[in-house]
Amino acid sequence: MTASDIQSWVVRRPLVILATAALAVVAAYAPSLRGPFLFDDLSEIVDNRAIRTLLPPWRPMFEGGELPHRPIPYLSFAANYQVGRMLAALSDLSPLDPLPFHAVNLAIHLLNGWLLYSVVSMLLARRRPDGVGLASIPAVAAITAAIWLVHPLQSQAVSYVYQRIELLAASAALATCAAFVKAVASPRPLPWVAAAVLACGLGMACKEWVVVVPPLILLLDRAFLAESWREVFARRGRWHLALFATWPILWAVVFFQRARYPEVGFSPWQSLVYAANQPVVILWYLSRLVIPAGLSIDHGAALRKDLLGRDAWLLLPAIGTLALAGWALVALPRRTAVAFAILAFLFLLAPTSSILPVQDVCVEHRMYLAAAIPITAAIVAVAGHTQVLLPVAAILVVVLATMTAARNTVYRSPLAAWHDAVVKSGGSSRSLSRYGTELSKLDRHEEAVAACAAAVERNPVNPVPYAALAAALLNADDPARAAAACRAGLQAGGERQAGFRDPVIDRLGMYLGLALSRLGDPRGEPLLREAVERMPDSLPAKEHLARALVQTDPQAAAVLWAQIDAAAPNDSYVVFNLGSVVARFDPAAAIDLLNRAIALDPGNPDAHNNLGNAFLTLGRHADAMTAYRRCLELRPGHPQAAANLELLGGGGR
Repeated sequence: MTASDIQSWVVRRPLVILATAALAVVAAYAPSLRGPFLFDDLSEIVDNRAIRTLLPPWRPMFEGGELPHRPIPYLSFAANYQVGRMLAALSDLSPLDPLPFHAVNLAIHLLNGWLLYSVVSMLLARRRPDGVGLASIPAVAAITAAIWLVHPLQSQAVSYVYQRIELLAASAALATCAAFVKAVASPRPLPWVAAAVLACGLGMACKEWVVVVPPLILLLDRAFLAESWREVFARRGRWHLALFATWPILWAVVFFQRARYPEVGFSPWQSLVYAANQPVVILWYLSRLVIPAGLSIDHGAALRKDLLGRDAWLLLPAIGTLALAGWALVALPRRTAVAFAILAFLFLLAPTSSILPVQDVCVEHRMYLAAAIPITAAIVAVAGHTQVLLPVAAILVVVLATMTAARNTVYRSPLAAWHDAVVKSGGSSRSLSRYGTELSKLDRHEEAVAACAAAVERNPVNPVPYAALAAALLNADDPARAAAACRAGLQAGGERQAGFRDPVIDRLGMYLGLALSRLGDPRGEPLLREAVERMPDSLPAKEHLARALVQTDPQAAAVLWAQIDAAAPNDSYVVFNLGSVVARFDPAAAIDLLNRAIALDPGNPDAHNNLGNAFLTLGRHADAMTAYRRCLELRPGHPQAAANLELLGGGGR
């Protein structure tokens, strides 16, 4: 069999191309499958108590977390957690082990590759490019999907668990498109129309950019399925109205949690500044498609704001982008494929890369679905040369998959991911503060404080780095400097827009209360109480208040520890603290709790010591001596256990 015969055989079997691409994708993402949660994963998944249950479904969809809720992805996180609980019963995985969450993201990515293949093959069949035979169209679509699947630019959306919101939004958009095209070709279109409307409606509950899908389907109809606008509205006007009727879903999702959107309340000038910056960012996105280097979880891009001065040049690419979009809209009836490609690309990026001033200027995952447009255009442009296209595509898939695998090694640890971001962003404030936070978790306190202090210096008007610095200083046992950092952060945060509930401000208030409590300042306790009121689902807030109340109100402290125990059952640390506090006013009840803590962690000497104290209070001296002896076996020289055992006549060790 000659090479030409092999190519002909593969071209006739697009599923072989897709299966090969799927294997390449699995290999490319294998390095990140065991990667930990990071960034927004922590507040929206790990610390979000609402996703610990599937029923009632609106609880995981609309409660907990800090960011705006995207109901369908959040429900999928809850389902993922329940799967994790079942796996935990059969293995050593925990319900919050990242592996099942990463696996689901990867599966959705593969599903999206299949949907993209279906959409591209159907559209090319409707408007076949010059020089491309009908038999070659499935292979061209499969190559397009394969390159899109393995491209390194997709790694952020797939390996960063929280960006499942991006993956599912793309699933909804592609499914809407596929079902709509199927409806046009079907003798019984209504089931397919219903499927398109359902997919579009679900997409509105996934991410805000899906708002562009109904007008995008309208443009697609004119470009590929109809000969005129008259035909579009005469034959399928009601179908399009049904798609546009899904907009209220998104409106309701945004309206009822508008306090979670920092974008609410920005001025028209801020919108203009953001819009003027985005064409350059879009060009950067396109350059990463060609040369996928310098990818990072945080680029630290800052807005250029002096549009009337040194940054006035930004208006030129902005005007050029508007002109290009206007030309494409006018040229759609004549240059359908080219015009649609331009409009589709700009439409997909419009919600986050136009007039709405999103907090992040440049983020790779925004290109997740939009990347399919230029990739498809490039493949179609050379599709007539199938003898060359197939081997070049095979080499390209291998190279891109290798680069994606290398990129995914960064996601093996949060420290590696944020160190990579510090290097590639030139030391952005966010990357430095996150890097400092990870260093603090490893007890590298001096480095952590230095990194967070540098983050504050880079962006002194943002409260986020102050919160990271305060946490690092508290972990370094420096409450005085932590309190100063909190006050400076609260002052910086006071300049933020009204009406937006900022969780960072809530955390700064909690840290200030904790710092003052450690300093013996009576103003600390009221601040910690306020933190619990403002963050009722925050277990750290309850823990800090419980510790502050141990001496003054142990019963209230016990109530807080009991709430934490109910939210995080079978945590030996929590049960130990609960039992230790209860021992202050109910030693009999404390004995059961401390025995439970010991069962969860038999090697905790303090639990045995406190158990001995509870027995001693009740006059059960023999049991107390047994507990003290066990404590001393685990930690010879434990001062309290040795003293009490000596007091009881058992001889201290």
